[in-house]
Amino acid sequence: SATVLVPLSDLPLVVKGSRVVGRSETAYQLACVNWYGAHMEMLVNNGLNVKGLEEIASFIVQLKAFNCVRLPYSLDSLNMSNEDIPDRFSALCHNPELQAATPLEIFDATVKALTDAGLLVVLNNHVFRRGWCCSFDDGEGLWYNEDFEESVWLHHLGFMSRRYKDNPRVVGFDIRNEIRSTAQAVPSWGTGRAESDWALAAAKGSRRVLQEDPDMLVIVSGLEYSMYLCRVPAYPLHLQPEFQSHIIYTSHEYDWYLSAPQFLQMRAVNASMFFLQCFFATSAALL
Repeated sequence: SATVLVPLSDLPLVVKGSRVVGRSETAYQLACVNWYGAHMEMLVNNGLNVKGLEEIASFIVQLKAFNCVRLPYSLDSLNMSNEDIPDRFSALCHNPELQAATPLEIFDATVKALTDAGLLVVLNNHVFRRGWCCSFDDGEGLWYNEDFEESVWLHHLGFMSRRYKDNPRVVGFDIRNEIRSTAQAVPSWGTGRAESDWALAAAKGSRRVLQEDPDMLVIVSGLEYSMYLCRVPAYPLHLQPEFQSHIIYTSHEYDWYLSAPQFLQMRAVNASMFFLQCFFATSAALL
């Protein structure tokens, strides 16, 4: 069946149990397509060298399969100039009005085109430095690294939330993509260790987003490429009073999870640890 666009009059959305509902208590499925490119080396969304922004937004609506677009971005792109865009005249040849714009201004225009067409937008902090995600050694697996402290991540969450606060169709913020093990730390949930506890960091990130936009939904990744949410029942972020009605957990699934060498290279100790956590968390929930 066709996916229903969410009317402006039914915004903002909130979480009630397992449902996302509008003002009218109508439940909606967020059917989001991921439109990547702004977080990559080219610094603009794919396709802007082929079609105009409004035409692409209209096409997504016409598909009647999506009511939402997830827009990844990189932290470093937010402070770049138009001269940092590789071959911007070619990359934006069907959007000449954007050829003098910065990457952030182009991102602004992308958000506006999508929401003007009636689509919802979910922002996504995908990476720190522009480029493809994800791997075990790209330095992007946590919410901080050697070049970007946690405070920088939190600052930019607030900056982006504040920037689109007046656009009610910007409904969600996926605060960090695919948390996973790195050389610095193995991520955990609810352990209280500042260097590895994603629940602790996600609480800080959610708080920062909601300080700037109290109507935002906050999307929280599972651990190890968003595969594991097993420890959530032991430390339920969504039940904390300040986050109730706002938190959505996300898990990711790819074909290569069960076959590709990249997955098989995951350290056996980490895989065993998360399996045992899931087993015991599930067993405890059944008692």
